Amino acid sequence: MTNVDRKQKAKLPPQVVPMRSAEERIHDFEQIKLGFDEQAAITEASRCLFCPKQACVVACPLDNDIPTAMKLIGEGKFIDAAAVYQDTSTLAEVCSRVCPQDNLCEGACVLGKRGQAVALGALERFVTDYARVHGAPPERPASTGKKVAVVGAGPAGLSVAQRLLEKGHAVTLYEAWPWAGGWLTYAIPTYKLPRDVVNDKITFLERLGAEFVYNTRVGKDVPLQKLRDDYDAVFIGVGAMLDAQVRFEGKDLPGVYTGTGFLLPIYVPEDRRPPDMNPPKVGKSVAVFGGGDTAMDCVRTAVRLQVQQGWEPNVTLIYRRTDEEMPASHKERKAAMEEGVEFVYLAAPLAFKPGPDGHIREIIIQRMELGEPDDSGRRRPVPIEGSEYIHEADTAVLALGYWPDPLIGEQEPGLETHNWGLIKVDEATGETNLPGVFSGGDAARGPALVSKAARDGIVAAETIHQYLAEVVKA
Repeated sequence: MTNVDRKQKAKLPPQVVPMRSAEERIHDFEQIKLGFDEQAAITEASRCLFCPKQACVVACPLDNDIPTAMKLIGEGKFIDAAAVYQDTSTLAEVCSRVCPQDNLCEGACVLGKRGQAVALGALERFVTDYARVHGAPPERPASTGKKVAVVGAGPAGLSVAQRLLEKGHAVTLYEAWPWAGGWLTYAIPTYKLPRDVVNDKITFLERLGAEFVYNTRVGKDVPLQKLRDDYDAVFIGVGAMLDAQVRFEGKDLPGVYTGTGFLLPIYVPEDRRPPDMNPPKVGKSVAVFGGGDTAMDCVRTAVRLQVQQGWEPNVTLIYRRTDEEMPASHKERKAAMEEGVEFVYLAAPLAFKPGPDGHIREIIIQRMELGEPDDSGRRRPVPIEGSEYIHEADTAVLALGYWPDPLIGEQEPGLETHNWGLIKVDEATGETNLPGVFSGGDAARGPALVSKAARDGIVAAETIHQYLAEVVKA
């Protein structure tokens, strides 16, 4: 491409991604982004400059061949473009909706430096949705006779299962909850990820031959050793969905929730909820603590719950660092602000206080200032002595991070773990210290992006395939 062509392309106007207004969308939990039509997709993809450095590919955790996909979309070859994404990604229809593209591929787009980046996420979503409707159903390959157990049916587990099924191996997924998907089913709001997208993926895997065993927690209901005895290989992808433990006074008061306890009952049909899980009761004043995308999910969910009760949104996001250090997607922050969420920075909770009825009424907040960088590279929040103040709220949500499930490591002492239960793996292969046992996703790396969990599953599947061919005898 000549410099003249690039200059002309750079002047093409961006296509607006259709989106419901904040005034409309806060009244329900339906999808917010409406997506491109065919002509808009072709026009937007034609803005790609096909940069020699391919910064968008480098920024993608899955190494998606984005320039080739853009070329094909620009030519109206939507099925072919979807195949490009599916070559490197097992969850393209999901990642296109939930990944923070502004921090990844779109953030690296040259056009975004002086104007508006190509809408890479919306284009990936368009072609993968198109393929879901118009693409051919999957065909089962010939069986190899090898069997693999996958522990956990979240993003990593679904990804390793798909790649192994495509190679002809039999795969059984053991899931502790009543349905597959992990975070995709149980926590990500439906206004970002409609559940039909997840259900279609599960159906796709079943057509490839996957078997799902639900309500079965490996390490409790089934020993890991039994899976090692019954299968040729085992992949552990149990995720990291245990809320980080805190010691704040009053954290167990009625009206104080963890991020998981707040989100899960709202977005999962009653017949697929874990036992004893009831929807939260949101009051007229909600405070959410945290700075990640889960915190954004909580504040935006709280707004919708308040509006459904006929109240004006009164939700505050309180974060102990500043906007600059906040890890949440910029698009998520902007959307939350549009929906009426107030952001308070450099503040952290000290204690939760009840009213006469025993329900939370006040939160003691301490102001913070930034000190030297910590292990994450961000400046450490330091309490300001004597700066405490009272924030009135009748609902509080602690979205302060997640820990891995330590059960398998505790029940299988031979499996090496570290950092509060994370499974030790060779990051290049997904191998653990136990022969024939592999792991990846949040169970091994800690809470991270769906795309990174999918990548771990893809890498581990290739290693498992080699292991089955070279080590396991037919």
